Amino acid sequence: SKQQQQEHKIIFTMSTATKEDPAMAPTCCPPFDPTLYQEAEGIDYKILQWTSKPFIKEGTWCCYYVPLSYGKALTRATKKLEDAGAALPEKDAIVLSDCDSAWYSTMLVSSGKEEVPGAEMVTLSGTFLAKVFEGEYKEMCEWFKATKSLVARLKEENNVKCEDVEKMKMLFYYTTCPKCAKKYGKNYVVVFAKLSDK
Repeated sequence: SKQQQQEHKIIFTMSTATKEDPAMAPTCCPPFDPTLYQEAEGIDYKILQWTSKPFIKEGTWCCYYVPLSYGKALTRATKKLEDAGAALPEKDAIVLSDCDSAWYSTMLVSSGKEEVPGAEMVTLSGTFLAKVFEGEYKEMCEWFKATKSLVARLKEENNVKCEDVEKMKMLFYYTTCPKCAKKYGKNYVVVFAKLSDK
């Protein structure tokens, strides 16, 4: 009937919009506020000091440093945190990726407790510089270089102390999954550069 044809057209249009229009797609990641990692207005980085900050340790395969099964690993860790009552508020929760190689990454999910049943726990201590970047994952090598250059400049100006700029460890915080990044129109990644153990 004419009414059935019209209803079918409406359903098809809604389905197509959901698939093709990022603004119509559901989200699983909260919007990210890049100002959380700025010292002050005009200073686009932040110095953080951690003392035995607890994390759940997970792992995921990568393709040229980009995590592949990120969602599954995060889901495993999140369930353990929630079951233990150790999940942090969204604004305080971070997930760090330690790219051990181009093909494998260690994932560190922040925890509100030092011990979580069924989880491998690690702690991080030291002084870190956090710097937010926005763009596609293929730009990661450039972000890596930009962070090293920033730390080298700040060290030369005596604004930070760093034991060895060339050898300092870097961790990556992917703030949103690819689907949510597409919906928001921004793909923020925070680079954490470890300046020292203290």
